[in-house]
Amino acid sequence: MSEPRDRIARFDREMTERLSTRTEPCRFGTAFFHEGFPRRWDSNFVWLESDLDGVGAEELADDADDVLGRAGLAHRQLYVAELERGRRLTAGFEALGYETDRDVTMVHTREPDRWTDARAEEIDLATAKRFYATANREMEDGAYAADAEMLADFHGVIAERVDTRFFGAMLDGEVVAACELYLIGPTAQVEDVFTLRAQRGLGLARAVVLAAVLAAREAGADLVHLYADDEDWPKQLYAKLGFDEVDRSLSFLKQPPAQRA
Repeated sequence: MSEPRDRIARFDREMTERLSTRTEPCRFGTAFFHEGFPRRWDSNFVWLESDLDGVGAEELADDADDVLGRAGLAHRQLYVAELERGRRLTAGFEALGYETDRDVTMVHTREPDRWTDARAEEIDLATAKRFYATANREMEDGAYAADAEMLADFHGVIAERVDTRFFGAMLDGEVVAACELYLIGPTAQVEDVFTLRAQRGLGLARAVVLAAVLAAREAGADLVHLYADDEDWPKQLYAKLGFDEVDRSLSFLKQPPAQRA
């Protein structure tokens, strides 16, 4: 499966570059920034790239403090594409107060256990932004509520710079579950799958994800992938939908002091 991993790595890098307003080299990689969205952690982070043999978490954290701190950012985030390299650093980063996010990369390789009903449909950007503002208020027990509108607005940035489509499932005329689809050439990514709390358990996440997969196929994508939290249940749903694990990655996050408190 090295070929899918290589393609996904190139896709990720291009997505990151398209969605950044500037980059800055640092000692152990590249810092990416979007200066219009400084509180969006995934838009302002260090991508660790160099050979890290003999380098510890404290030295990497100091480098992140330098490059992200000079940009006036309150959070710290570092991404490690190579799992084994990241595993070696985990204990050190956690001792420094960082959280570890463990992601599984999954590729759609099989037909799903069953194709779902037609409850999902394509929605426009404005509708998607309204939904994600609501979703952000629910996410992580309201941890993102203060930035709910800002984070929803970033979907507009993505849509400007990447071929993006949105899919939603509605109840009583309101979107209650959604995801988005990014397309770059023949590679596609399903992202931001979310169902509002009151409507979970109805199969709506299944509906929107499979709608996105079908749309990707129709658009000519021959590789459709997504990311799942390795410590959460959705990866089991995605396996039922025909996705298989091909890779894993780690990122380390230290939230702003006010949010840590």
